[in-house]
Amino acid sequence: MRYALVLALAALVAPAPLRAADPPITFQTHPLDRVLGDLRSAADLVGGEKAVKALNAGIKDKLGEKGFEGLDVNKPVVGYVLLSPILEDTVAVVAFPVSTEKAFLSFCERWNNGQKPKDLGKGLYEVPALFPDSVSRMKFSGGYAYIAAGKKPEAALADKELVAPDKLYDPAERAVLAGKLHFDRITPEVKKAAIGWLADAKKQVEDAGGGPGGWFGGIIKAAAPELEKLLTRYFILLGGADTATLRVSVDVPTSDLVVEATLTPKPASLLAKVIADHKPTGNRFGALIATPDTVAGFKTRLPFFNDELKTAGVKSLEAGQKLAVDATPEVGKAAVEELFKGLIRTVKSGEADIVAGVRGPDKDGEFAFVAAVAFDDTAALEKEFKKFFKGDAPQDEQNRMKWDVAKVGNTNIHTFQLTPGGFFDITKPFGREKASLAFAFAPKGIFVTIGVNPVATMKDALAVKPADAPVLDIVLNPKRVAQLVEKGGGQALEVERALGKEDKLVSAMSLKITGGKELSVKYAINLRMLPRAIFTESGGFDGDKTEKVPPVEEKK
Repeated sequence: MRYALVLALAALVAPAPLRAADPPITFQTHPLDRVLGDLRSAADLVGGEKAVKALNAGIKDKLGEKGFEGLDVNKPVVGYVLLSPILEDTVAVVAFPVSTEKAFLSFCERWNNGQKPKDLGKGLYEVPALFPDSVSRMKFSGGYAYIAAGKKPEAALADKELVAPDKLYDPAERAVLAGKLHFDRITPEVKKAAIGWLADAKKQVEDAGGGPGGWFGGIIKAAAPELEKLLTRYFILLGGADTATLRVSVDVPTSDLVVEATLTPKPASLLAKVIADHKPTGNRFGALIATPDTVAGFKTRLPFFNDELKTAGVKSLEAGQKLAVDATPEVGKAAVEELFKGLIRTVKSGEADIVAGVRGPDKDGEFAFVAAVAFDDTAALEKEFKKFFKGDAPQDEQNRMKWDVAKVGNTNIHTFQLTPGGFFDITKPFGREKASLAFAFAPKGIFVTIGVNPVATMKDALAVKPADAPVLDIVLNPKRVAQLVEKGGGQALEVERALGKEDKLVSAMSLKITGGKELSVKYAINLRMLPRAIFTESGGFDGDKTEKVPPVEEKK
C-alpha cells in the first residue's frame, strides 16, 4: 500500500509544462442568442408554448424592457479557473461579451436589482459576489467584461494575466455549456494538495456516518482501505490523462437534456488501454421491461465493476451482516445470515442487477407488476425463509401462503394472496381482491410478480435472457401510464396533461458508460416527460401576460 502511494505521489507531482495563459480549467457557452434559443427549445419541450411564455416573463421581470441590452449576443461567454494549493485562494474568472461598457454597466445594475457596480479606479469595479464568502471584481478588456471571484481576485485581472477569449473558445464544441480540465496544466503544488483534499473528504464522509464508531461509519471504515487502493490506482492512471470535459446540451430531436462527462487519455498510455478495454454494461433481467405491454419500469446495475469496488462492497456487507444478525431475534438469524451471504456472492460476481416494472393492460384491462433482484445461488436462502415463515408468521398469513404451486426447471414458484385495503392499497391497479403475489428463488435472482395471474407472469419472467443495457434506465409509455393511474383510481387526464398521450415506450432518464477512444459517462433526461401541468394558468403562469419576448441586441 505504501509503495502504491509513492507511485501515486510521483504521478501527481510530475512536472507540467505551464504558461501563464494556460489555465487548468476552462469553460464556454454558445453565443448568447443561441443559448437563449436552446433555453426556449428546452422550455417548449417541457411545457409547450406556456412554458416558453413563462421563461420570457421571468426574463422580463428580472431585466425589464431593455432585456439583454448591454450584452453582445453574437459572442459566447467564456471563463477559466485558476487553481491554488489552498482552495480558498482559487479564483474563477467569467468573461461576458459586451456591446459597450456603459450599456453593460446598466445591464449589471438591472441584473443586481438596482445595485450599481462600484468604480474602484484603475479600471476596476466592485460587483456583488458570485459565490458565498468571496468578493468579485470586474474589468473591461477587448470587448469583454472580466469578472473575477475569490478571496483576493484582483491579481487575476492584471492586464498580463487576462486570457483572451479566442484562446478559451472552441467553435467546434456543440454543447450549450462545456467545461474542460486540462491535466497537464495543473501545477505540482496543486496535485500535492489534492491528496490532502481527499483525506479531508474521507473524514467528512466518516463524520457524516456517525464517526468511526457509528454504524454507518463502521461500514464505511470497513470499505475504506479498498477505496483508498482504488483512488491510488486511479491517480496513477490519471498520469496518462489529457483532458476531462463536462458538457450540457439540449438534444431537440430526442427531447433530451444531456449531461456528459468524458475522459480523454493520452495516446498509448495505460489509461488509454484501460478505457479501450471497458466492456459494455449488461443487465441479466433488463428485458423484463422491454415487452410491448410495458407501462413503466427501471433497471440498473450497481457499480461493482472492478476488484477494489467488489472487495469494498464485500467488506461493507460483512460489517453490515454482523450488525444485522446481532439486531435480529433468534428465530430469524439464519435467514438474515443467508441473505447477506448471498448478497456477498452477488457483489463478487459483479452482476448486481435490479429491475422492476409494470405491464398491461391485458385483454381484461388488468395490470401486472414484475421485479427481479440479482442473487447468486438462492437455494439456502429459500430454505431458511421457508423455515422462518412457517415457524414465525401469524396463522392468517400462513393460510394465504401457497408453497410450490408451479415449477420452471428446478425453480419453484410460491404465491401469497393479497388483501385489499390499508393506507397504501397495492392491490388497486392489480386486480384488487383477485390480486396475489408470486415469488421464486431462481439460481441467479429473486423474482416477484403481482397481479390476477402472477404465476403466468412469473413463468414468462423466469425465461428472461441477459442483454446489454445502460447503467440506469427509467422507461415509460405515456398512454399506458394514464390507463394504470385510472385503474388505480386516479385521473387519466392529469397524466395526459403531464406526459402526453403517445403509445410508445420511451426512456425518461438514463445513465450510460461507454469506453473506446475516451471514457464517456452520459446522463439524459427526457424533457417531454417532465410535468407540463405546472405551466397551466392554475400553476401560476398566465400566458396572456407573457407573450412579449424580452429584447436582445440586434445582430450586427
